[in-house]
Amino acid sequence: MSDETRSKPDVSLGDTLQTTELDLDIISDTFRAFVDQAAVDSLIELWNQKLNALDTDANQFERHFSDGFFRQMDLAADTLDRLETQVFEDPIERVVAEVAGPAVVINPDLRVASVNAKGEWSFGSSPGTFLSLDCFSPESRVDLDAVLRSAKKSGNFGQAIVQVLDRATGEPAFRAEAFLLKVSNKDGFYIVIRSLELSWSPEVSATLSQAFDLTEAEIEVARQFFEYCDIAEVAARRGVSVHTVRTQMKTILSKTGATSQAELVRLFSMVTSRQMLRNRGLISKWQDPLGREKILLSDTGRAIAWTWMGARDGTPAVFLRGMAMGYLLPESAEKMLKQAGIKLLIPSRPGYGNSSLHPDLPVLEDNRLMLREFLDGMGVKGCVGIGLSDGIIPLLAQQDKDPTTFRALISVGFNGCLNRAAFRKLPVPQATLLRLARTAPGLLELIARIGQRMVTRYGVDWYLDRAHASTPLDLKICRNPATATLVRDACSHMIVQGTRTFVRDMQMFHAPVDGAIDRLTIPMLSMVPTEDGLFDLEEYQQLERRNSRVTVLPVPETADLLIYQKTEFIIGRIIEIIGSEANTSILSQSFTVARERLV
Repeated sequence: MSDETRSKPDVSLGDTLQTTELDLDIISDTFRAFVDQAAVDSLIELWNQKLNALDTDANQFERHFSDGFFRQMDLAADTLDRLETQVFEDPIERVVAEVAGPAVVINPDLRVASVNAKGEWSFGSSPGTFLSLDCFSPESRVDLDAVLRSAKKSGNFGQAIVQVLDRATGEPAFRAEAFLLKVSNKDGFYIVIRSLELSWSPEVSATLSQAFDLTEAEIEVARQFFEYCDIAEVAARRGVSVHTVRTQMKTILSKTGATSQAELVRLFSMVTSRQMLRNRGLISKWQDPLGREKILLSDTGRAIAWTWMGARDGTPAVFLRGMAMGYLLPESAEKMLKQAGIKLLIPSRPGYGNSSLHPDLPVLEDNRLMLREFLDGMGVKGCVGIGLSDGIIPLLAQQDKDPTTFRALISVGFNGCLNRAAFRKLPVPQATLLRLARTAPGLLELIARIGQRMVTRYGVDWYLDRAHASTPLDLKICRNPATATLVRDACSHMIVQGTRTFVRDMQMFHAPVDGAIDRLTIPMLSMVPTEDGLFDLEEYQQLERRNSRVTVLPVPETADLLIYQKTEFIIGRIIEIIGSEANTSILSQSFTVARERLV
């Protein structure tokens, strides 16, 4: 275990304290939580009891525990390391362990680097031997050869769907995905070939609707074509003519940009496969659902992954996601942005998706520097900055550092830096984790790793049900297939690099940006939910009194996930501000309208 994840600071205080009964319960539930999901809830409640009884000064925290207690916590972290070694440490081993079916990893010369048990049988290969391409259909060989050329840096075809043949009969056995894998300490690429666990879920339909604007009828045609790969069969099952299905297929091809029916099947296969991995919390590399991601390399060597929504050549605005709310918005948002001629530039914050983080930098400074380097790299100055939840914090910090960065700021959702008084009303699980983020981030990371282990075992819904247990409106969003995929993507985007991003974001909620709010010289609109259990109009009005340039806009019938609950309303306000001179009177007018709705 590295020093940075140790539970206790490297300070020797002697073992003068006795381990209390509550401490023993915490130790017991920590180990029990490795395998028992109920113990995770119990562990957080025990930490809540412990923190309530302690001095919350972070510098004094460790003085309330015996050295024996911290040795047990470090032992728990070491145990997790050993449990996770096979799954998480070796990326080559991980990609073959992520699927239940056959999987193999080869180098560009076809030598097998890793293969699971089912893969040995299906591909007729074992580690160190060479993979025979005879196990693939002739049509698939063309696409697979293109992937192999890309691995040798003589092509740009990075993924394909291939048909694997039964070695005994030569008949089609299963479809597999082939894609390139870059290992950090290796110069070239590996090629991963693994079976696709293809199950067309409601989330797949929602993804296709949001990404390509497919209608319900078109999605159903796509689903049936994906299943049967025969237009006549689809027509018979739908009770329509072949001509009708062909016409619908042409529309689907046009909307998705696929150039052939074979390419369309590959696209659907990729979507269904990736959705399965996201649902299981097993995705090993983030893939932008919009298919637009690029990597900006700053002068300091920072990798900033970014994408965009809206009009390709529209008026730019910067959009930062929060912890619960991701950057993938409902289809209606993209339509509104396109119509308004607005382009949201969406960088992934440090540690999210494929963006690098600097662990030696304080979390707020890391986020602020990422934002500044992104703006410099994109040549953007004086635009509107939009932050979901804690995504507003780096925007405030950068604006405080350089008052010419933005011309207006928009905050969407609850954030502690805008309403410190609300912390006392947070549900116990959230409040406990936030307190640990301030006093003992090493212990919080241990709990986060246990939580990630549960997500791997039970799926992302295990986390979402707990994160939003106190807000029925949010649970409704998480259980509606049309929006659940957006929330799950947000989770995958956050944890794909591990638990550190979660811990650092928890720490950023405590960031000292109160002065930045007081010194703000541009208008800021803060849209806040009214049904999150934290809303108090008087408390938010204190924010307005602190700085007259800040306007609070309550959004009725919303909770933590308000961007998915009132999408058109929120995007409408964003469009108004970007399209205006963003003066205070416009913001105040919007606030007055919202207050009238509340009354």
